[in-house]
Amino acid sequence: MVNMGHDAIEDVAYRPPAGQAGEVEVHTVDDLLGRASPGLFDRPQRMGFHQVMLIEHGAARHMVDFAEHRLAPGTVLWVRPGQVQLWEDPTRLEGTVLLFPGGLLDPDTTRLTSADSPEGPHWWDAQDTDHARLAVLSTAVRDLASDGAMSRPLKRSALRHALSALLIQLVSWHRGQEDFAELPPAFRDFRRLVERRFADWHDVSDYAAALGWSPRTLARASRLARGVTPKKVIDERLLLEARRFLVQTDLPVHSIGDRIGFEDPSNFTAWFRRQAGHTPSEFRAAHDHTSGADR
Repeated sequence: MVNMGHDAIEDVAYRPPAGQAGEVEVHTVDDLLGRASPGLFDRPQRMGFHQVMLIEHGAARHMVDFAEHRLAPGTVLWVRPGQVQLWEDPTRLEGTVLLFPGGLLDPDTTRLTSADSPEGPHWWDAQDTDHARLAVLSTAVRDLASDGAMSRPLKRSALRHALSALLIQLVSWHRGQEDFAELPPAFRDFRRLVERRFADWHDVSDYAAALGWSPRTLARASRLARGVTPKKVIDERLLLEARRFLVQTDLPVHSIGDRIGFEDPSNFTAWFRRQAGHTPSEFRAAHDHTSGADR
């Protein structure tokens, strides 16, 4: 499921309807298709907000950062801000789609659901959930969204609480929920900063200085949270971004390296080979099934 022929990944910004900024939006898949610009669903999209899809009818594949998910009745998929998604064919699907901006959830819900981490729970098969309870929770969100009598401030708060209840319930059903135990605060802050600055800062010392911690503190927190060094966390994020551009755009290799902070193309190629075991061009060729263009 590879879509080449683009020179960029489409940034899909958070643009709520008038008067609904900072509020949970409830749509159908058809609603999204009707709102989208021509061809948007044919291109890779970098999300600027959260998207939770509860599929009711139809079947299609959906790729999020190289992980392919099967969407079918009863499945749920949560795509977080900054992740890159690629639809197979949204016209095959029917269901409810919840959209909301980053930072909407309260701190406890954010922590318990790993809402601000791309590593948090994100996909549920139909057999993973209690369908009746999920229907109750999702209906509560839909009913609140369509309530025309409630004042906007009350609706905004009620929707946030209803969404939180839904997400916490989903996380409780996740097969790997034990993998998302509470992370050390130092690692959570470090991972959040890496997401913002990975293209500019490749050295652990930069993050330690910005956060006011010693490199040793970051090393201890990373070891406790992921069993790896802070440098490995940075390199993994850089590698993900490089792979996104290599597979989902036609940008030259040297331009991709420059975008993630490697001014010298040979340094980028050498670094990529160390991380991935092959060159950027070899990785692109292995994933290119649709274009024979010289890269």
